[in-house]
Amino acid sequence: MTLFLRLLPSPRWARWIGLLSILGVLSACQRLPHTSAPAPIPLVSKTFPVGVYGVPGVADLQAVHAAGFSLVMGGLDPAYMDAAARLGLGVIASPGSSAGSAFDAAKVRETVRRWDRHPALAGWYLIDEPDLNEVPAEQVELARDTVKSAGAQKPTALVVARGWNLAKFHAADLLMVDFYPVGWIPVPAFFQHMRHGATAARVGGKQFYAVIQSMDWGAYQAVEPFPPPFAPRPPTEAELRSMTWGARLLGADGVVYYPYRDGTWEMPQHPDTWKALTNVVQEIRRWEPIFAAPATSRRPPRSEMMTERRNEALEPPILWSVKTVERGNGFVKPGDYWILVNTTERLQQLRLTDTTWLDVRLPDVCNGEEMAVDVDGWIPALAPFEVRILGPIPPR
Repeated sequence: MTLFLRLLPSPRWARWIGLLSILGVLSACQRLPHTSAPAPIPLVSKTFPVGVYGVPGVADLQAVHAAGFSLVMGGLDPAYMDAAARLGLGVIASPGSSAGSAFDAAKVRETVRRWDRHPALAGWYLIDEPDLNEVPAEQVELARDTVKSAGAQKPTALVVARGWNLAKFHAADLLMVDFYPVGWIPVPAFFQHMRHGATAARVGGKQFYAVIQSMDWGAYQAVEPFPPPFAPRPPTEAELRSMTWGARLLGADGVVYYPYRDGTWEMPQHPDTWKALTNVVQEIRRWEPIFAAPATSRRPPRSEMMTERRNEALEPPILWSVKTVERGNGFVKPGDYWILVNTTERLQQLRLTDTTWLDVRLPDVCNGEEMAVDVDGWIPALAPFEVRILGPIPPR
C-alpha cells in the first residue's frame, strides 16, 4: 500500500495575503436538489478522468467508485488492484521507489516487470513535488528512463506544486500541478497555476491534469504550522465547482482531488466536504458531454467586465469558453454551449456588447430555466465562484 503525502507550501507564500470573506450567495448549480449520499448516475459513462488521492483500501475503492471517480492514486497490492480492475478504476501507483538521491533502480525494474500489464494500472507515479523537494530534473529523468527501459507500456506521471515549474520538470508522459489555495491565499491563484501548467504541458505535447484541494490545511498544522495570516478551512462546494470547471476550461485533460484518506485528512470524518465534492463529481458525470468536449476555436461574444477588470491574480475574473457537444446523453442535448466561471468570491457583472445577442433568452443547464439578456446586453450577475452553463445556444 502506497500513500502519497503532500508537503505543505513554503511558509513565505502564506505571508502574501489573507483570504477575503466569502459572500453567502449560491450559484444556480448549487440550487440543484442534492441528497446526503451520491445518487446513481444513469445514462452516463465515466470517460473523462476524474481521480482522487489517498484511497488505501478495497472498501475505499468502492466508495469513490460509487461517487463517480474513475481514477485513484494507490498502491500495488494484489487484492487492491484486482478490486480496482473489477470496478473499472484506474490506478496510478509508485514503481517502488521515487525519483531522487535514494532512487532504487533495481526495485523499480522489478516492480514494473511485475505490475505493468495489470489491467487496473493506469500509470507510474515518478515523484511528488520535485520542485518543493529540490530534486534535480536529471534525477527525475533517470527515474523515467528506468521505468521505460524495464519495459513499461503504461505512462509515467509526476506532479509539481507550482504550475510554471512544469517548464523544468516535464520528463513524464502525464504532467500534473497541485496548488491548494483555500485557507491561505486567494483562490484565483489556483487558476493562474493551472494556466501555467496547461501551457507547459501543451508545448511538450503532454497530457495535463489539475490536482484540486478538497481538504482543510488546518488538519496539517502538526506537520508544519502556517504563520499568520492563516484561516484554515476546507473548500466550499462553490469553490470546488469553480476550480474544477475552471481547470477544464484552462486545458486540463483530467481532474484529481486531494485527498480521500491520507492518514491526516480522513474524508469519511468530514461528511459535509465529501457531500460537496461528490455533488461536483456527479455534475461532471451528468453533464460530461459538455465538460469533456474539447475547446473550440470560436470565441464568446464581445463583452465587458462591469464589476472589476482583474482578480487577485491580475487575470480576468470570469473564464468564458464555447464548447460544441456532438453527441449528448440523457441530460445534455447536442449543440453549442457557453461555460462561464466566476473565479472570485465576489459577484461579477457582465454586459454583452455584441448586438447579435441583445434581448434574447438562453437555456440555463444548471437550473433548467432560461437566462435573459436584456436590450442593453446585461445578464444576471454571476454569484461568487458560480459556474454558469448556457445552451444549447440558438443560432443567431
